[in-house]
Amino acid sequence: MDREQRNQKQKNQERKAMGQPEQEKMNPGWGEQEKVNLEMILAEGQSVQFSTQGYSMYPLLNPQKGDQVIVEPLRGKRIRRGDVVLYRRDGEKGSTDDEGFARGILVLHRVYRHKGQELYLVGDNQNQIEGPLREDQVRGIMIARIRKGKSLSVKNMFYRLSTGLWLLVCPIRPKLMRIAEIVKHVVVK
Repeated sequence: MDREQRNQKQKNQERKAMGQPEQEKMNPGWGEQEKVNLEMILAEGQSVQFSTQGYSMYPLLNPQKGDQVIVEPLRGKRIRRGDVVLYRRDGEKGSTDDEGFARGILVLHRVYRHKGQELYLVGDNQNQIEGPLREDQVRGIMIARIRKGKSLSVKNMFYRLSTGLWLLVCPIRPKLMRIAEIVKHVVVK
């Protein structure tokens, strides 16, 4: 693949990728479908920017607000508690494991615990911890969130503080979310 093709793939991916490894895309110049493989781009050492799907990482990532993330290859970085990583679940696509997690898909979740070579991950809108997962399942690490054209780096002090606190309250998140819903309905009325 030449540089121009890689650049075109990167541009298509940045505009419309939905976080799946081979999401079909329309190539505006040819009217043909092109597949964007996020894993391949990351394996080549390039960062990727894509729109998020689902609500497992809400409120940090909200697909209704058009949130996007920038994920870069690990490049020898140490994975730490609180990092958001892109990983591939083991198994065949379309199946689920004993705990109901979809197999074979790419997922963007936060590291809850890193013990030896094992990772335990959780979505910000979940309280069920997934793991153990292997480090070799990790494809990249999130470095920023983009909302309404503004980028928020994972190095930002506010980001670190708020996500660290949110991770700390993981066991009581369902109760906190319920309280927030009640308050929202009372304030809106």
